[in-house]
Amino acid sequence: MNTTSAVLGGLLEVGLKQPLHIREERVSTRADACRLLYVSDIHLRHRRTSLLCRQVLDTAERSGPDVVLLGGDLVDRPSELGPLADLVRRLGAVAPVLAIGGNHDRRIGMDRVRDAVLRGGGQWIHDRIARVAHGSRVIAIAGPESAPPSEAHVRVLCAHNPRIWKASRHEGYDLVLAGHLHGFQVVGGVYRDRLFPGALFYPYCFLSHQRGSSRLVVSRGVSDLLPIRWMCPREVVLCHV
Repeated sequence: MNTTSAVLGGLLEVGLKQPLHIREERVSTRADACRLLYVSDIHLRHRRTSLLCRQVLDTAERSGPDVVLLGGDLVDRPSELGPLADLVRRLGAVAPVLAIGGNHDRRIGMDRVRDAVLRGGGQWIHDRIARVAHGSRVIAIAGPESAPPSEAHVRVLCAHNPRIWKASRHEGYDLVLAGHLHGFQVVGGVYRDRLFPGALFYPYCFLSHQRGSSRLVVSRGVSDLLPIRWMCPREVVLCHV
């Protein structure tokens, strides 16, 4: 392979065959930090489901999280609700699974996606709060339709659409997680934390952004409707809190 091909191979991804990138974000530098694996935008659909599930399971096993967070847009077709339940069950052998829904899940029926997560042994936190004991600390993880948590050492918002940052950055969260690229998987550059050209149309096109003591982290997601990416690797995010 010549140099040009090697560079293009690292920037351009066509299809879903490359392993998922594990991106690490450190909100805490504690040696005993809780490891949250945020997995968003899986988009299970016909002819992709088996491959995507293998990739998600592989990254979960390699990253060794304390908790797995499924951040919405989990399925694109009702036929994939059974495979979703099986994926949650298998992820549960790695770490407890907490899940929320996204706009694609709403099209399928949020209650149907919730029931698939519950059948797989996961917790549905879209409109509630889960409290995770980690050593001597309590990590409170809220869904997008929950009130902000109180009485916790670390407060995390597990959301789908990063536009929630506008309100949530003032609500005492240490970490706000989102995905939902909306097709902006072609990146020309980064300016003031925003990805361009996507940020010209979508103001919350961030990877990570700090406002006071609150950190926004946006995942580039596991999959897309059109599997073509430039400088935008498919990924999961391992957050140390």
